[in-house]
Amino acid sequence: MTFAVVGLVLVGVVSVLNLVVLLVVLRRWRELEATGGGAHGHGSDVRIMDRIPGFSARALDGTTVTESTLLGKETLVGFFSLTCKACVAAVPVFAGHAERLRAAGGISLAIVHGDDSAGSELAAMLGDVMDIVVAEGAEAELSKRFGARHYPTYASYGPNGVVITAGVGVAALRSELVAL
Repeated sequence: MTFAVVGLVLVGVVSVLNLVVLLVVLRRWRELEATGGGAHGHGSDVRIMDRIPGFSARALDGTTVTESTLLGKETLVGFFSLTCKACVAAVPVFAGHAERLRAAGGISLAIVHGDDSAGSELAAMLGDVMDIVVAEGAEAELSKRFGARHYPTYASYGPNGVVITAGVGVAALRSELVAL
């Protein structure tokens, strides 16, 4: 009988420890996702040495944007989503880099993903700091064409249209874009 009681107490203690570890891991996972570095922020299909894909899109100001618009100058492309909390935090980081890039003769493009993204607050914020803003619907065709699967994602292209740096999440934006 004593062994049964000790065994049950031991199983109870191990179960409580298991629950505590699980709760700590889940909390950390949520924190990472909220800052753009979680499970959705570990990778992107935008890779170094990729080329700007062929595309044609209408910017919020009504102009047509194609890959030719971006070739011949250094280009920063940012991918944002209306459902991404970290995307709003990424706007000031993009703004700083876009300003430096503009001063050096480069250009910046923001692609905002989500239903009604054209009239969103996020698109308006980006419109104040980026050279070109394109809104896309839920199908995310332009983001898919570039290879962006997670938000916020960025890709910095050289004048030849080849990716120089790319990353996902606010932490990657801060460390990589500031270094450029």
